Amino acid sequence: MKTSWFIFLSPPQFTSYEQTQKAKLLHYMMLAAFLGSVIIGITNFINGWTVEATLLLIFASVCLVGFYLNGTRFSKYVGLILSISLFLVIGLMLYNGLGLYDETVLAFPVFIVFTAFMFGRRGLWIATILSIAVVVAVYSLQIYGVFENQFIASFTRVFIVSSLLVITSLVIWVVHGSWETHLLRLRESYDLTLQGWARALEYRDGETAGHTRRVTELSVALAQRLGLSDEEIRNLQRGAYLHDIGKMAIPDHILLKPGPLTEEEWKFMRQHPVRAREFISEIPYLQPAIQVAYSHHERWDGNGYPQGLRGEQIPLPARVFTVIDNWDALNSDRPYRKAWPREKVIAYIKENAGSIFDPQVVEAFLGIVKQQGY
Repeated sequence: MKTSWFIFLSPPQFTSYEQTQKAKLLHYMMLAAFLGSVIIGITNFINGWTVEATLLLIFASVCLVGFYLNGTRFSKYVGLILSISLFLVIGLMLYNGLGLYDETVLAFPVFIVFTAFMFGRRGLWIATILSIAVVVAVYSLQIYGVFENQFIASFTRVFIVSSLLVITSLVIWVVHGSWETHLLRLRESYDLTLQGWARALEYRDGETAGHTRRVTELSVALAQRLGLSDEEIRNLQRGAYLHDIGKMAIPDHILLKPGPLTEEEWKFMRQHPVRAREFISEIPYLQPAIQVAYSHHERWDGNGYPQGLRGEQIPLPARVFTVIDNWDALNSDRPYRKAWPREKVIAYIKENAGSIFDPQVVEAFLGIVKQQGY
């Protein structure tokens, strides 16, 4: 992830595939705005329009700040800063230019598109209303003689510009809605595919029917209680679907063995998180889910596998899932044992908080168990 003030020609990279794609699109939009502002600003300066040139170069400077923030944890503020800056620049240039006859009025659709991309349909209509408000304000200021130019103030001009802005917004509304629907269906298709893989693994592994569905739903509930973001929860959900996908590489005589495993067989079994990482790393949008599949057998005290991570070295989604996976496994019948009584499972998880499990995650989980009666 690049955070240099000067290295901005390439977009930032995040651990999340979806966040990276959004950051890339925002980066290229800012790059276009930056280059356009610099070129037009220099042209205006050469022509002696110093106020307009100054405003554009200030906006170009704001874009530089946006490049920096887009690669940091403050990236969520980039859209707000740029939207406000662009809105102010457009209004001031109209005031210092030819009013509604200035070509700067053509920048309003850009402002609307940008705001719709960053803030969705609500942002779209807020941007439209603000743009029309500026159009009316510029007309009113000219009517009352606050500023003058060679063109006569015309309400017809106000109506035409406002109508074009509304039409533009309606088109963007339809396109944005279609885009969101497409993304939603694509995401649902991804998740259904993952669920299919999980069921296939359950059949091969001899897991209790519905194990993956249960641990996924409960992991999401615990993650929400812990305050994880929507994106973190979505990645945890995908990691839960795929947590044991690495067992596909374990031979049947080891995976399905009814009795205890030998030390040599355990060496093979403990490789399944490594195999899971190898499988998932080839699929870009699933890469954030690797931390669950790769690290859910790590222990809080550092005695887990495959890396022997300790405490908060273990990714939080993996710590969340470890508690849930153990809970469901001990509450379910297996070929080699019967399900434990619920109270015994609760006691086991309490006893191992600080050794196997993250104590804070255990506390949050037991709160869910008490409230919701799992």
